[in-house]
Amino acid sequence: MHRHLEPPYAGGEPASSEGTAGTTESRIDDRPDDDASHAEEPDESEVAARYALVAERLKQAHARVSALDVSAEAKTALTRQLLIVTETAKRDLPEAARRLSRFVRDLDEGRPPVR
Repeated sequence: MHRHLEPPYAGGEPASSEGTAGTTESRIDDRPDDDASHAEEPDESEVAARYALVAERLKQAHARVSALDVSAEAKTALTRQLLIVTETAKRDLPEAARRLSRFVRDLDEGRPPVR
């Protein structure tokens, strides 16, 4: 009986049959089969704690912006920047934390970061 093996590729051209006899097949998505790659990633509770920290810092920054003695237009611009940081946090938490740190540093130095 002829056994059909699924090719070790996802779309595109099939791999050459030369040199494949006797070798182990690799995963289609190129992920290793062992759990070594998971050791480098933070666990869920650590990620949740990081999100909570950025969320708390964003809340404090919003409170500081609302307390500023600046025009309504300036407050609107600052609030928009904080909303951009919030959106960034959804896809890139470290970048959002960096942006928020710059924002707060500018406020601390008396230069509202209005762009």
